[in-house]
Amino acid sequence: MKPGQEGSEDVFSASTVREQLEESLRRLRTDHVELYILHRDDPDVPVDEIVEELNLLRQEGKVLRFGGSNWTFGRVRAANEYAQRHGLAGFTAVSPAYSLAEFIHDPWGGSVALSGEAQQPYRDWLTGNQTPVFCYSSLGRGYLSGKFRTDKDKPIEECIGKAPIMEYDAPVNRDRLRRAEHLAAEKEYTVSQICLAWLLHQPLNLFPIIGPGSAEHMKENTDAADIRLTDEECEWLLKG
Repeated sequence: MKPGQEGSEDVFSASTVREQLEESLRRLRTDHVELYILHRDDPDVPVDEIVEELNLLRQEGKVLRFGGSNWTFGRVRAANEYAQRHGLAGFTAVSPAYSLAEFIHDPWGGSVALSGEAQQPYRDWLTGNQTPVFCYSSLGRGYLSGKFRTDKDKPIEECIGKAPIMEYDAPVNRDRLRRAEHLAAEKEYTVSQICLAWLLHQPLNLFPIIGPGSAEHMKENTDAADIRLTDEECEWLLKG
């Protein structure tokens, strides 16, 4: 559900959470969902009313578990602390952006990513409790797909869309992409496979979300799970 996203007419509230869930259930033709992820947050809305409403939906059997997508560490932790104090269920999963490329600019407003030094406490917390992380943009929205290469002369604008350029194109990420290209050539894998292998090497309980355009791309991406990178290689990809 998407209340709170820039440009949305919805106002994030407990009632919106319920209304949009029930609309989803009607469209899916089911009476419950296994996991309900809140897409956006509004820090001005107290977490207690959101947690209370989600627990009511859980008691009604409409939601088995719930979590947040673009929710900051502070808000997720506050929600779970409230739940613990009141004997309620808390967030059991999160779904932020995360990839080898660092999230540089947020053109949408309210996006949350796990990349970068500032997010180390969030990553440490998620690692410590092994909360499932369904990370979107696991290839930087195509920035790390291999469509754009730093070792070719083709301009980036002719290779990938405007969104990944706005979000990820910066010297730090071009350097990481360049190293991924080098390691991919050395190990005879694709750039996207190396970048997914790096992600799967992280100590978090990760489930990368990908968007393959063909069966071939699907197999290529899933084969990345069998690639073994050393700690040194992973550190080199990140920091050089």
